[in-house]
Amino acid sequence: MECLKRRPMRKFILVWLALGCLFTGCKPNQEEEMRSKDWSFKPEAMLQLIATTTDTLKELQVELADTDYSIQLGMMYREELTEDQGMLFVFEEDTPQFFYMKNTEVPLDIIYITANKRVDSYSLNAQPKDETLLKSKGAAKYVLEVKAGMVEQWGLKEGDLVDWNKNN
Repeated sequence: MECLKRRPMRKFILVWLALGCLFTGCKPNQEEEMRSKDWSFKPEAMLQLIATTTDTLKELQVELADTDYSIQLGMMYREELTEDQGMLFVFEEDTPQFFYMKNTEVPLDIIYITANKRVDSYSLNAQPKDETLLKSKGAAKYVLEVKAGMVEQWGLKEGDLVDWNKNN
């Protein structure tokens, strides 16, 4: 009698497992879904790069990456970036930072910035989709990604100041 009561439960569990497999197997490709989203630039702050001689080198509009999700996503899937745009990553701690270019479509200069908003170091001309780790020289609390070639064009140097204000 006990065996007969268990059999309907087994069928129930098997049906649910089969339905679960069916539905999870029918998910759209996550990468295709990510590529189909609107990744257009959305300025959230104005950033100034200031030489140690107190000359402003450049002003940029930047998007902020200040949540776990936005930090992990970064510049992935973006197809363009102009000379006056960038993405500023804001981390909770001032530690060595590591970046790579997985799913990133445009070459970038990556600028590592200390907690006191000075340029620590930079990685120049990081290539699209390259998964080589690019590391800051020292501790960085912020990281700025800009179009490749801009660091040299602007004459940015280690020790230069970086400051920004959020848009209203």
